[in-house]
Amino acid sequence: MDELVSLTYRSRVRLADPVADIVQIMRASRVRNLRLGITGILLYNGVHFVQTIEGQRSACDELFRLIAADPRHQEILAFDLEPITARRFPDWSMRIVSRKELRALAPDLERLDLSGPEDVAQLHRTIAARLSKGDADASG
Repeated sequence: MDELVSLTYRSRVRLADPVADIVQIMRASRVRNLRLGITGILLYNGVHFVQTIEGQRSACDELFRLIAADPRHQEILAFDLEPITARRFPDWSMRIVSRKELRALAPDLERLDLSGPEDVAQLHRTIAARLSKGDADASG
């Protein structure tokens, strides 16, 4: 059996109709991720996606290849791939965190550039820790 991993990346968003496109992304992701055994979160700030996916290494690799080929993602930067012993988001086939939720969870978000992996990693650690503790509405 593959090892369990967590993969995090940032991409610049390219959406024709942000609301409709995100709804479509979430619907498709939840079905596909259940099939692949993937869990995770998707942060959206209006410019970037920052996503963490968790699952077997082969499933995460397959999903990341699909994401990299998706024209809605540009300037993709994978910055964290690590083996894990347990999932941080075991109940979410995909949970989106909106701009409004991001501001509530990370009030200093405006000061973060999100162009470098350090800012992305800092934001992600903050949000992931707060969400995995149940500090936000956990629908998804």
